[in-house]
Amino acid sequence: MIKCPVDIEGIYADYISEQNELNRKVRYEGKEHYYHASGAGSCSRKLYYETIEQIEPTDPINPISQRVLRLGTIVHNDFEKAFSVTTNSNTDGNNKEKEIHYLQKESFEFYCEKEIFLERFNVRGFLDLVAVCKDKDEVYLIDFKTIANFSWSRKFGWKNADPNPSIHQELQLGTYGLWVKQEYGRLDGMWLYFYNKDNSRMKEVSVPLSILKSSEAFWGNVNHEHKNGLPMFREGISPVEDWNCRYCRYYTHCNPPFKVK
Repeated sequence: MIKCPVDIEGIYADYISEQNELNRKVRYEGKEHYYHASGAGSCSRKLYYETIEQIEPTDPINPISQRVLRLGTIVHNDFEKAFSVTTNSNTDGNNKEKEIHYLQKESFEFYCEKEIFLERFNVRGFLDLVAVCKDKDEVYLIDFKTIANFSWSRKFGWKNADPNPSIHQELQLGTYGLWVKQEYGRLDGMWLYFYNKDNSRMKEVSVPLSILKSSEAFWGNVNHEHKNGLPMFREGISPVEDWNCRYCRYYTHCNPPFKVK
């Protein structure tokens, strides 16, 4: 077999790295002292390294993981464009479904990739979608999640369902929800919208508003704990689960005293 003289994988890896660095500068440079809303429900020690110590990750991300994360970015960008671009309503009655979608877009005001700040918890982030219903004066929050088929099966497959599911994604959504309620004075519904990267299936999950209190408690505890310095190792908090350490870019710096599962 003749090997391709062009290093496709390497050139694409360089491109992703450049895009990641550009994204970091635009979104995070000069604001490193804030906790990331996406860190809700994650390891307290990791959050301490990121925000309090502000150290660079000691463990590089591998090219495969970079490409997986890039797929998620591409899907998110498509969703953002879908709700930002004006739909053409001129269907001449030939596409009733498109007409319905146009009318629905007209009845909502959509806000995509909106930067949020929760100053009382020193948290900032970017929510995916806020939909404000013009007729009912109701406000909805949606967060898009891309997951692989294995995770999809663990979450939705009755045979392989995870008996102890993580609520990290719900806590992240709840963090955005705290801002929405603060900004709009109300929040009438929240959803996680999952996109299967292996087969493009999509599924929505309604998240109860009670998660707002859990998100509030999480960030309150993080702030309180970090005032006393680097948190001790405590399973369920630091780390949330042992296997999380295997994917943590601070693993070498942290050096957990247990075998990673």
